[in-house]
Amino acid sequence: MNIKSIVVSFSFLLALVSFSVAAWADDACLYGSAEWSSGDKIDGSTTVSTSWNGKEAFPRDGEYRLCLGSNPEKTITVYVEGQRYAEVFVDGDTRLDIVRR
Repeated sequence: MNIKSIVVSFSFLLALVSFSVAAWADDACLYGSAEWSSGDKIDGSTTVSTSWNGKEAFPRDGEYRLCLGSNPEKTITVYVEGQRYAEVFVDGDTRLDIVRR
């Protein structure tokens, strides 16, 4: 391999990595604790979703994380078990703790 081939290969690899990191950085997630009003942790018995897309999260051991696939940079509605729970402004990762009755 000559030096020109090495430089071209390295430049291509660097561009590919930069594109991958940029795409990942635009993904915003909702995350937080999930517990019953009694203080017990929710473990798999609840669905968290949003008005942004059809993705869902299922809290495990009192914690959940719902990545949205993009960064809304706007207010979205969060649903717990299909019921409106909260409206939250999302611009990057956003914490929203959930307490169910």
